[in-house]
Amino acid sequence: MTLATDRESDSGASLPPRVRAGLAALGITVVALVTGIVGIVAAGVVLRAVGVLTAPAVWALKLHSVQVGFAAFAAVFLAWRGDLGHYCKLRVPTLADAAWIVAIPLVFAAQGVVLSPVLAALGLPHPDQGTAVGSIDLATRPLLWPAAFVGMFLFAAPAEELVYRGIVQGTLRRAFDVAGVVVLGGLLFGLMHVLIGFLTPSVAPAGALRWGLTTALPGMVWGYAYERTENLIVTAVTHAMSWTISFHELVLELAPL
Repeated sequence: MTLATDRESDSGASLPPRVRAGLAALGITVVALVTGIVGIVAAGVVLRAVGVLTAPAVWALKLHSVQVGFAAFAAVFLAWRGDLGHYCKLRVPTLADAAWIVAIPLVFAAQGVVLSPVLAALGLPHPDQGTAVGSIDLATRPLLWPAAFVGMFLFAAPAEELVYRGIVQGTLRRAFDVAGVVVLGGLLFGLMHVLIGFLTPSVAPAGALRWGLTTALPGMVWGYAYERTENLIVTAVTHAMSWTISFHELVLELAPL
């Protein structure tokens, strides 16, 4: 080992464990996002080459092509680390897991009802609906439901959850307690969405900040649920549900304030 390598190792070892874990989780967040952007470009090239880029089923899912890159990143990371059990905890859902799957959307509905007017009053507009995740109205396109189920429930949501709940939280878990893992994991999840907002031409900076705030809190909810259930299926299912059903808008329609 060279002297330079020795110094780098000594420098890294001299950092407190929490600092090392936090920096590692931040690095994972940024690299996964970069890989996700590459996935968007690659998916667009392939779909255009085969002539299905504008097909209705593809249109319903193309807003989630960032998860192609997330899946590739997760595969490489897990192959490198070789500790699948630490980063990817899943099992057949229990009745307790089912209760979480019911409860989490209710929490999101309450958050949307309470937080949306507050953010609007602070001058943080909703991001452009044309670029917002989940903006496709599947309720009026029942023929797209099979594609949405396969693409969102079986691929996109599991890929994103594997990165941000599995890998990011698994990295933080090596140095932080549950509260630290949940809060920092949620903030990094929100940061990822802020960066996506800044990179999206039709989303204003204020909209990107709102996107970050409105995803950091769900990120913490998913993070806590994952730490309690140790089951990525719970967070993946409710994540996909959040793309297909706007629970707080449903609540406002049923009981307008």
